[in-house]
Amino acid sequence: MKFSIVNGNRVEAFPKGKGICICCNQETVAKCGSKIIHHWAHKTLEHCDNWWENETEWHRKWKSYFPIEWQEVIQYDKISGEKHIADIKTDKDFVIEIQNSPMSTEELKSREKFYKRMLWIVNGEKFVNNFHILGELPNPRDKTFIDIAFKSTKKDHLGRGFYKYSENPDWKSSTDEIILLRFHDYSEIKNEVEESYIGHHLFDWVKRRDVWFSSKTDVFIDFGGEVLWKLMKYDSEGLYCVRRIDKAYFIGKAIGENNMQS
Repeated sequence: MKFSIVNGNRVEAFPKGKGICICCNQETVAKCGSKIIHHWAHKTLEHCDNWWENETEWHRKWKSYFPIEWQEVIQYDKISGEKHIADIKTDKDFVIEIQNSPMSTEELKSREKFYKRMLWIVNGEKFVNNFHILGELPNPRDKTFIDIAFKSTKKDHLGRGFYKYSENPDWKSSTDEIILLRFHDYSEIKNEVEESYIGHHLFDWVKRRDVWFSSKTDVFIDFGGEVLWKLMKYDSEGLYCVRRIDKAYFIGKAIGENNMQS
């Protein structure tokens, strides 16, 4: 944990420090070695929040983007008595969970049910070599492309193309095999797509982490650098895409508007 209670105040870890856990009120001790992130740990070595994960530099950097009073805030259910430490909780009660480690679908659903208004920021650096950003997609609301469905060919991780519903009357959007009468190369509409483009891309995720496709809220993947990628459904047929989001814009909107779901 970044914070613990010392003399009635929330403070960061300091050498030889002792405090009280912000969640369970049990004793904590400061861990301030030269090769670790300065943090607080329970004296019993067992964390009171089973959703908590060991904090990394990546976690700490993300927390630092937001006001201190929003960092590590207790979310409490008055009916059940359940409580957890939200990574970020804004003054409008919107939660941002910063997730580094893999998790089960059951835990994801539990967190989303508990926090209600929330989004995820996922550390993508661990699977960056398995995640390939493919071709650009047009604005999904652009009526110019209403007759077109896009598809990745996965050739050299760059291929992409499209087909037209009007040319494929037997096309099926179920678990049945897709029947394509005519498949087009992306180059045929490349210029039109580029004019309509607002950040959406096809992608190929090798050994993908299915848990994130079951989320009922927004999921943003951070591969490092100045860009986030929002995982989202692109069309009514269930095609998934990622949308390029400037990280500075994301943070500014989160701080200024307290509502990142759109």
